[in-house]
Formats: sequence, C-alpha cells, structure tokens
Amino acid sequence: MRISAINKILITVACSLSAITFVFSQQQPENAGFELWENVGLSVPEPTEWSSIKTSDNGTLNGFAPYVWAQSTNAHSGSYSVNLYNASVLTIVAAGTLTNGQVHSDLNPNNGYVFTNIANAQWNTPFTQKPDSIVFWAKFTPVSGDIAQVKAVLHTGTAKIPDVAQSNWIALAQVDIPNLTSVWTRFSAPFNYFNSNTPQYILFVLSSGGTVAHVGSTAYFDDLELIYNPVELDLTAFMHGPYAGNGLMSTSLNPDLIPLNQPYNTIPWNYGGPESVPFIPNAQVVDWILVELRDAATAEAATAATTIGRQAGFLLNDGSVVGLDGSGRMTFPVMVNQNLFVVLWHRNHLGIMSASPVTEVAGLHTYNFSNTANKIYGGLNGSVQLETDFPGLWGMAGGDGNADGTIDLSDKNSFWSLFVGKDGYLSGDYNLNGQLNNPDKNDIWLGNQGKQCQVPE
Repeated sequence: MRISAINKILITVACSLSAITFVFSQQQPENAGFELWENVGLSVPEPTEWSSIKTSDNGTLNGFAPYVWAQSTNAHSGSYSVNLYNASVLTIVAAGTLTNGQVHSDLNPNNGYVFTNIANAQWNTPFTQKPDSIVFWAKFTPVSGDIAQVKAVLHTGTAKIPDVAQSNWIALAQVDIPNLTSVWTRFSAPFNYFNSNTPQYILFVLSSGGTVAHVGSTAYFDDLELIYNPVELDLTAFMHGPYAGNGLMSTSLNPDLIPLNQPYNTIPWNYGGPESVPFIPNAQVVDWILVELRDAATAEAATAATTIGRQAGFLLNDGSVVGLDGSGRMTFPVMVNQNLFVVLWHRNHLGIMSASPVTEVAGLHTYNFSNTANKIYGGLNGSVQLETDFPGLWGMAGGDGNADGTIDLSDKNSFWSLFVGKDGYLSGDYNLNGQLNNPDKNDIWLGNQGKQCQVPE
C-alpha cells in the first residue's frame, strides 16, 4: 500500500564526477527490489509503494478478495522478492496482481483493472522521463497455459491497464512469460512510444495469471529496473568575443572570474539546474554554456516547446563542449522520438541551433557548428564568420548584453557604457577578458549590431 507523499520520491542515481556537486538522476520504480514491506491491517504485509486486490477502490469487495501475494525470502538479490499466485474465491479465480497504482475490483474479473489515481498521492507515481526499456528478474510455474506478465505504461493524466483505447498512454513496455522458468531469469522489453508527449506518471502491473487465470500458477518477481541509453554529445562551437585566432579562444576569465555555479538561473534562460563545481576543472575553460536539446521533425519545428533537456557545461578554448569535469562529454537521459536539434546559449552571445538533425553514430551524437557556413540555423543572420581563409570558421555572435536575442543600442548603452572601465564577470564584457573597454564595443558589438538570434521560439 502507498502511504505517504514523502515516499513518492523516486530513486536518484548520483554520478560522481571527480567530487563535483552535480546529480545526474534517472527515475526508477519505487521499492523495485521489494525489500520494504508494511502492515496495512491485513494478515499479509504488502510491499511498500505497491498495492494488491485487497486494497482496491472497492471497500466492500476487499474483504472477500483472496490473498494472492506473499513476502518471499526466495530472492534474486537482497532479502526478499514478491511471490504472486492465483487463488479462488467461490467460483472466481483471482490472478496474483500487484501494482504501483490502485486496483479497481469487480465481481466480474473481466471488468477489473489497475489504474493511476491522480486524485490521491497514495495511488500514483509522478514520472517525467523516457526510459528505453524495462528489465527484471522472475521465476514462474504456470498452470493450464497461464502467462505471467509485467507491464509498464508511461502516460499523462489518469490511465488504466488493460485499456483497449490506451487513453493517455505515451509508451508501453510488456513482457509475457508463458513457460516454466524454474530459476531466476532476467527478462527485458523496450518501451514502444506512441507519441512525443512528456509523461506525467508511470503505471506498473505484475501478474501471475495473464488474461485468464487458473488456480496454482505462481510467479516470483524481483529487481525491476528502467534502462536509459542517454544521448551522449560531441559538440564543437566557437564564440566571437574570446576568439583569438588559429582555432583557439582566450581563457582570460579562468579561473578567478568564472563563477562556480552555473549562471543561467535568471531571465531569460530561467534554468534551475544545480550544476556547480568546487573549482574550475580545466585551465582551457572559456566560460559556462547552456546546452539545450529539442526533439522535432524539422529545424523550423524545433521551437522551445519541443525542448526535452537542458544542462549547463563548459566551453573549452578549442571549441569543445564538455561536462562539469572539464573534459568529459555531456550526456542527457532523454528519448528522441523524431529528430534531435541542439541549441547553445551563452550569457552575452546570440544563441545558435544546429541547422540539421544531430544524428547518432556508434552511440555518439556529433555536431560541429563551426566548420561550414550552413551548420548554424539561420546562417550569418545570427552568427559570425571568424576565419575567412579556407576552410573558414563560424561561431556565435557576441554583443547581446541583455540576452534578448538582438544586438542593438541597448546592449551598448545599458551594459557597456554604464560599466566601462570596470573589471569582472560582466554582461558587457563582450570579448570575455574580464575588462570593459573599447575593444568590447568596437571589435565585437559594433560589427554585430543588427544581428538577431535565429533559434526558433
């Protein structure tokens, strides 16, 4: 039985990055190893965060429903697993059933289902990510053709299993176990995504009976896990302001002026990510950069509404975009349903987006924004050519002090003129050398005046 909102917190997998304080989280099933059990006023405890046919939404029938589960010490790992078995009451055979939602019971088994009860936090699991597959361990002894099943549905709003209409379903993963499996066996199934919507909840159902149950079938389940194959990025980009020639940018802000916390938690980015470092991890770091992933059919359709992930990282002087360790590639726990487009944001340069989809080759999504004129969406309307000699080099246009997407007089008057002569990590420091002086205005802002960000809104 699901007893508290506090227990709704999903397991967080923390990835240690050389003592850097950033948490990379992947949502997982609650009490997935069935190690926690609780007394809910029945003769048999229920696994914490899971519920049975005796805690259904029908209080009258709950008292008549048979026990179809047990806490088992026959575990794949840890101390316990859950044992589901089919049992009869009067002339009805009830399948062993367990869910992280709630059971809707009925005298006619064909009318029964499990569902996410969005009105009560005890009976729902908020969930917003898109895993690739589900894995678990099981044993099964069938009777008369029974099939053990595990189903997981990602969905919005309320949803139920089974549901022919698949109302609010986003994805389904299903495993059927039809045969005798006498030893612990690993099973897996991919999520089949029906649309590109973002999930709100996840609903699981475990069963020892399948569609038609027979008395005596028994199954053991343990160690459920959601598998994520994250998008790993190999990106190259340059900024106009700090560009020093020969394919390198200056690192004048490093280490004393670059903040240890990501700077994109304000307007217009409003990015609340927790990225921070105890020290700047690489002498080649130029500045923080915000990486955004969009999932759309075309570049024109890749608006802000198609965003599926954002992370702050570092831009190195050779154009490499790296994670918080200062050298490793950035990874995102997302599922791309259409085409992946990558957006780069900087605090005083115009944002840019890949003009074409960023595709995967050998598990790596690689994109170089700088090596041809047409790699940046919108071309030179929102970017700048940094090298004219063959083969050329293109990058982000500097001079957008207020980060409103347009380089104009306000960027000079309000963010350069008012602070000229000052030192620090300042929006009007367009060449990123830590000083506000004439080169910021004359070398960077002036030539880019009139340029606008071409990233679709």
